[in-house]
Amino acid sequence: MGLNGLGMALNIKIDLENIYSIVAKDGEQRASEFDTVLTTGQNVRLGVKISHNSHPLMLNVYNLAFGPINKDGTINDKAKMSHQNHSKVFSTVLFGALSFLEEHPNDSVGIDGTNNARAYLYYRCIRNNLTYLSTIFKIFGINYYIRMLRQAEDGDYDLDVEDIIFSPRLITASESIRPQKLYNYFILKLRSNQASISSIIKK
Repeated sequence: MGLNGLGMALNIKIDLENIYSIVAKDGEQRASEFDTVLTTGQNVRLGVKISHNSHPLMLNVYNLAFGPINKDGTINDKAKMSHQNHSKVFSTVLFGALSFLEEHPNDSVGIDGTNNARAYLYYRCIRNNLTYLSTIFKIFGINYYIRMLRQAEDGDYDLDVEDIIFSPRLITASESIRPQKLYNYFILKLRSNQASISSIIKK
């Protein structure tokens, strides 16, 4: 990740009371859309979709994808976009995750970093907003087998058993993690004592 990406990660401030207007696309809170503005001034419709099938390796974990909407209705979650307000975009996406979890309190939402740069962005965003986010979610980080493919593509074969056998770890403010072992998947679980925030937050 370049310096611009690092700066963006450090500057993102999550605030679920400062989000874009959301259009729900189904009754299960699995799909929603909202409009954002790029730094060029262009308006873009973004989609947030939570899979109907759980993660193949993790029971009751449903993957969240977000990004611009393709013509066929799918989401391009690998698109690189420069938003006027990244904080508001990320807050709106997390509000979508919260809305789903309130409808499905026994499930979890998973977010895949898709590549090392994006995984680092998500991790720094979580760490920098952990005090706030921890009042709403339990957030876990995971390394799992996909790391082997990514490292092999980079010519890096320095792997050990922890890269193959994955285990969720609760992300805490005090943890120290080497960049080589950075989580590549993140899980959000609603805190059991969490009140219904989405019902009282301004849309």
